[in-house]
Amino acid sequence: MPIPKLLAVGLDAATFDVIDPLVEAGDLPNLASLLSRGARGTLRSTTHPLTPLAWTTMVTGVNAGHHGIWDFAERDESGYGLRLVNGSHSRAPAIWSRLSAADRRVGIVNVPFTWPAPDVNGFAVAGLDAAAREDGMTSPRGLIRELQDRFGRLLLDHSFPVDDQGRLDLELVRRACEQKVAIVDWLTERYSPELLFVVFMAADHVHHLAWPDWEARGRDSSVAEAYRILDASLGELLKRTDDETNVLVVSDHGGGSLKGVVNLNAWLAQEGYLSYANGGTNGASAHKLFELRRKLPKELRYSVKQRLPWLRERAYRLQAPSVVDWEHTRAFAYGIFGNIVLNVAGRERNGIVQPGEEYERLRDELTERLLDLRWTDGERIVAAVHRREDLYSGPELGRIPDLIVEFRDYAWLGKGNLTERTPTIADDISIKAHPDQHYAGGHRPEGIFVLAGPAARKGAELQAGIADVAPTMLYLLGEPVPASFEGRLLAEALDLRLLDEQPLEFADEEFAAPAVEALESPREVEERLRSLGYFE
Repeated sequence: MPIPKLLAVGLDAATFDVIDPLVEAGDLPNLASLLSRGARGTLRSTTHPLTPLAWTTMVTGVNAGHHGIWDFAERDESGYGLRLVNGSHSRAPAIWSRLSAADRRVGIVNVPFTWPAPDVNGFAVAGLDAAAREDGMTSPRGLIRELQDRFGRLLLDHSFPVDDQGRLDLELVRRACEQKVAIVDWLTERYSPELLFVVFMAADHVHHLAWPDWEARGRDSSVAEAYRILDASLGELLKRTDDETNVLVVSDHGGGSLKGVVNLNAWLAQEGYLSYANGGTNGASAHKLFELRRKLPKELRYSVKQRLPWLRERAYRLQAPSVVDWEHTRAFAYGIFGNIVLNVAGRERNGIVQPGEEYERLRDELTERLLDLRWTDGERIVAAVHRREDLYSGPELGRIPDLIVEFRDYAWLGKGNLTERTPTIADDISIKAHPDQHYAGGHRPEGIFVLAGPAARKGAELQAGIADVAPTMLYLLGEPVPASFEGRLLAEALDLRLLDEQPLEFADEEFAAPAVEALESPREVEERLRSLGYFE
């Protein structure tokens, strides 16, 4: 039986706030075993703690100013339109590319923002940014058909686990996890990877839908049951290990309560920085068209798609932002976490803010006013407003918004809807496929780091940053760490004897990953991310 040297398990959004009480209650025996014989720590996420940014930083070891992935979407050449981002947009090599170049065998499954599946020495199954179809789903490319023949339709955990009535359905989580473990088992037997990296998305999705249930019912909640399902999946993966395997469990961010959603464009309009255009909005029309389409029976929906493909494409084209009067707007927001962009002359198509002194003065003014932004009950809700260059650096810095609004405890989200006008700053994020479902939980910067195995220092506790994962993984596999990495080796998590026997080495030359053309995401991914509330 092939045994990986390093098993890395990603539990998207997993938090010790849930894990610790469930471990104490005896509900998570596999995580409890790892914690009892290894090192643990809080893994500080990125600012913002958002899936595309966080996972890409984790696996590349560099900040967004170098890898270039910030949010689920990036602004187009006009500065106003949004297009989806996927793994092909990353401008920094991931650890599996480095390992493959060193002739090390790897296996990656469901790591977010790995579409199209990268060519690796081993196998790869793309993650959240993939479509539920064959194009780019696997590496080797033909592997997807073998998986479908053996396991049937892939039950990818790329959507919220809700049934046809919009109710949370944990059986969907269970079946997807069980199939994923079976696929990993088969692929590991076939390819014998030295690094096996598998990600599960269920905790994030269940947090968003059911965090109040955890606060109200604890062990009896749907959140607790989702963690039990994930722990059982971890246990099955651990059967692929032995005493010589190092096991790493990480999350890209944590989770917690959501107190509200702030419509930043409504606030900017209220404060005189954004002007809305007169008349209707093509974006709203497109949304109505999509909502009408979703209400059709599945068979009729499929027939319309096949017979009138132009209708679907027209709906997507109509979703270009059109509610803002750009020629009278100095600042606007996009995304759901607090991104503010200045409408700069010479940069945005209809920019009116002059670069230099006016640009800096406006950033100062917005920062001051945002720090006094209050919720409907009068509570101040902004913890900090960051200039992008204060957090990030590198050749891709221009992809990052001018100001990054960090809400207090990340208990609020900062929505930037450019397709519809909202009259008040109080907003929400609904699950488009099931409008009765709304975001009830959010993200937190505190993720998890657990290391067990022969390399781990038993009982060690540490504070880690998300960029520290890549150098630590390379070290555990006996590879030198690139000097360009911004993260550090988490030596405090490692056995002292190992550090003596295997001194940290740095790569003499920077690895040059082959240039990859940034591909357009499949349309169904755009529709799915809209339905999840990640993309307006």
